[in-house]
Amino acid sequence: ITLKNNFDIDLKNHDYKSSKFEYQNALSKFLPVLNTTSYIANYSGQILVGGVLRDAFHETALSINFKAEHRLFDGGQQIFEAKAKKYFERSKKNAYNYSISQSLYYCVKYYYEMLLAKISIEIYLKNLIERNAQLSLAQNLENSGFGTKFDVIRAKNETAQAKLSLLKALTDFRLSQTRLANLMGIKVETALMPFENDIKPLNLVLETQKIEDFYDLAINNREDLKELKNLISYEKQVKNTYVTEFMPKPLVDFQQQFQGTLSTSIKPNYILAGYLYWEPGKNCFMGTITKIKAQKEKIMAKKLEYEIKLRNLKEGIVNSYTQYLFNIKEMDVTKTRLEYSLESVKLAMLRFNNGKGILLDVIEAQSEVTQARVENVSAIIKYNISQADLLFNSGTITRDVIISNYKP
Repeated sequence: ITLKNNFDIDLKNHDYKSSKFEYQNALSKFLPVLNTTSYIANYSGQILVGGVLRDAFHETALSINFKAEHRLFDGGQQIFEAKAKKYFERSKKNAYNYSISQSLYYCVKYYYEMLLAKISIEIYLKNLIERNAQLSLAQNLENSGFGTKFDVIRAKNETAQAKLSLLKALTDFRLSQTRLANLMGIKVETALMPFENDIKPLNLVLETQKIEDFYDLAINNREDLKELKNLISYEKQVKNTYVTEFMPKPLVDFQQQFQGTLSTSIKPNYILAGYLYWEPGKNCFMGTITKIKAQKEKIMAKKLEYEIKLRNLKEGIVNSYTQYLFNIKEMDVTKTRLEYSLESVKLAMLRFNNGKGILLDVIEAQSEVTQARVENVSAIIKYNISQADLLFNSGTITRDVIISNYKP
């Protein structure tokens, strides 16, 4: 749905199509200019011919003119203009492809953030039910003389915190729905619902791949880098068009005329002419020279922009790769912690039921389980997102790669 309806993709697609027609328009300038003119004129009255005034003159004159003009590349300007438009078209295509990659990445990211919020709601809802039950138990124990007011207050505080956590998860879920719906190009108020009932880690990148591998992939595949390269080439060709202002501009002109009157026959005549126009730059050289210098600065700025993009890209790959390695270890740690937390609740309940433990121990153990569940789910989600981040930063993210190991 995102690939079909995303507004940014659609916008970039129209920009690309427009640039294609601009390139075709530049190529059309290599063709000669063709035009035709004609007239019919009715003459009557008196006319002076050879010093003799002719009376009662009446004649209808006809003229048809066909003209073909070719500027012979206009001193090279047409060539460089066509090259400039070619690189500009390529840059727009790169921008269009990059918008697809970007939309795919954010689709994955927003989807898993929404899924995290949904699972968090389930965890915090269960936690709130347990806290309410624990509060009732604490109040009953206090009323029967086996509990303390401290236990009741602590249970009330845990219940309030559970309500706040649930409220935050509900808010995050609604905001994530809106964010993803907007990206998908559907009604923003649509209440999207993730499919999974469980969270599973995806395997989108090979564990054997290193930072250098991702960086090399990015150099060859990132569409925004290709876009900047083509824009640099475009600016260079624009500079070359300015240089052609110093060049002489030849012109070939061919005309065929048919002239005569209604009373006589129409006879053809032909004109073939060559012209050479030369202006040594605009405004006594200075106009052209200053334009060339300004264009050189634009080229330098684009090159610096490319270098900055490269540096930021490498930083992004390092960050996402480091996060990816951390998330692998984090999943193991949070899984182990969740197992320990569940075991801790069992032991706390066992001690409390046998009169060797206190209610506070049970409350704290259950709170730890809730936190451990959220952290474990969050670690898996961040692991999946970090892999999508690596694919995006390396320029290799595609729909097929994303869903290759997707088995809800």
